[in-house]
Amino acid sequence: MSSPFALRLGTNYCPTDQEVLEIRSLLVEPTLRIKSLDDEIADLQRSIDRLVEERKGLQSYAEAHRALISPFRRLPLDIIQEIFIACMPTHRNCVMSATEAPILLGRICSAWRAISIATPRLWSSLHVAEPQKPSAWPTPYNVDAVYNDKVVQRLETTQTWLGRSGQCPLSISLHGAMAYDDDPSTTVQFVQALTPFAARWQHIHFWVPPSVIFDMISHIDVDMPELESIAFHCDVGPFPIAPCGSFEMLQGARITSFSVPACLFARERWPVPWNQLTTLTIGGPETRGCTSEMVSPIISMCLQLRSCELLLDTISETSAVESLIVELPFLHTLAIRCNSSVGPAVSVLLNHLSLPELRNFTLFGSFGEGLYRTTLVEFFMRSTHLESFQINSNVFPLSFLHQILRSLPPTMRHLSIRDIRMSEAPQPIDIDDATLEVLATPGLCPALHHIAIERGYSISDTAVLGFITARMLEFKPLLRHVEIKFDRAMTVDIMPSLRQFLHTGLVVSLDYPATWTPSYSPWDGLVDNPEMTAWSRRPIKYW
Repeated sequence: MSSPFALRLGTNYCPTDQEVLEIRSLLVEPTLRIKSLDDEIADLQRSIDRLVEERKGLQSYAEAHRALISPFRRLPLDIIQEIFIACMPTHRNCVMSATEAPILLGRICSAWRAISIATPRLWSSLHVAEPQKPSAWPTPYNVDAVYNDKVVQRLETTQTWLGRSGQCPLSISLHGAMAYDDDPSTTVQFVQALTPFAARWQHIHFWVPPSVIFDMISHIDVDMPELESIAFHCDVGPFPIAPCGSFEMLQGARITSFSVPACLFARERWPVPWNQLTTLTIGGPETRGCTSEMVSPIISMCLQLRSCELLLDTISETSAVESLIVELPFLHTLAIRCNSSVGPAVSVLLNHLSLPELRNFTLFGSFGEGLYRTTLVEFFMRSTHLESFQINSNVFPLSFLHQILRSLPPTMRHLSIRDIRMSEAPQPIDIDDATLEVLATPGLCPALHHIAIERGYSISDTAVLGFITARMLEFKPLLRHVEIKFDRAMTVDIMPSLRQFLHTGLVVSLDYPATWTPSYSPWDGLVDNPEMTAWSRRPIKYW
């Protein structure tokens, strides 16, 4: 529509009194037309609302009937059960939670609940977490009652859960609570709830006090033909006064995986079929390890081992150990953790192990010069298939560490230098630029594609740039992932210089600690400061 005020529209022009009258006369006809259009729109909207309501009714009718012919309703029961089983976690046991299978499946509808309850395999896996006991410090008046109710609830749920498992082999993990008064009576109740199902135990992992293991579990008199893996874990604590049982239930088991704390280990105590084991772990708190007299005879019997982890303590270099040559033809993973007092004995152990298929090697400890330099060099020369090596940063002096790195086999693909603080370790050793220069030596570890360093305080950003550039340009582009955790602030941002390599698929993770920056916010000191989190706001009091 044309208007004599077209040039004034959209400006800050202020009309005169005469122009105001003209503008009002111009608006009479458009205003009437707008009202007419509003009425027409209202009529059409009522028609649309009526059609929408009719459509909703038809939609509900159609959906309700389509649900009756849903393909899922026609699935055979065994297919539905297999789908339910596929919903279960595979990396751990099921937990008593309605947020995941199998409990979640029973919350969908009554039909699903009936199917889940009638499927024993859904209930053959269970993680039992004993409720944490109230501490000895002052607590709310009703905390004991809440704790007791929770214990009763967990015990009843455990029995109901496993009661639905039919005759299926069971995978059970029990995590006992910390006892502030050294009274494991509640843990005993949970073990007692699991004991009636002991004949069907297949995989068990118990984190319980030593007294429960010795006084109760060792006396279980039930054959366990299904038992394949057993793992005990406990914190160092008071040992039982009562005599330990014979663990006779292990004699007829087909155990292939055995894990026990070093402080509880003794060969004559555990009637395990050593020649069947594929996984052996003697671990626990690092202050308590095994001696050579315990470890060497056991390893010599475990010829089927695929994975072995040892926690070693004061090991004497006896003639029996020196003369022992053990070949483990299938072992692919070996981890040794120990303290600084056992370096020479670890050398003896490594010198008398033949591991032709070793792929992964971990060495955590603080040996200094105690672990002979030639030992690891010769060990790596024999390990012609080694692909992964983990070591903590203060195992050796830097010069020794550099020699070890130079001796790594050409098959090495993963290298991890961890920041593990051992109980008897000296001052931590900071990996420096020279370490990266060694790793950038032409021809060294040509297959390396993943390197991780956890303590990079003395590594400069430019050295990291030089290392990555050298590996990417002078080697085949196998380097895929670089992870370095710094204990200092960034000095040079090298990521722009790495852009050409990042485009080829290289992943670089450089972790710097957060730095403090001063605040210049005009809202400082105000309760409604939009730049502050709720917990950090402090109201100002005015007097």
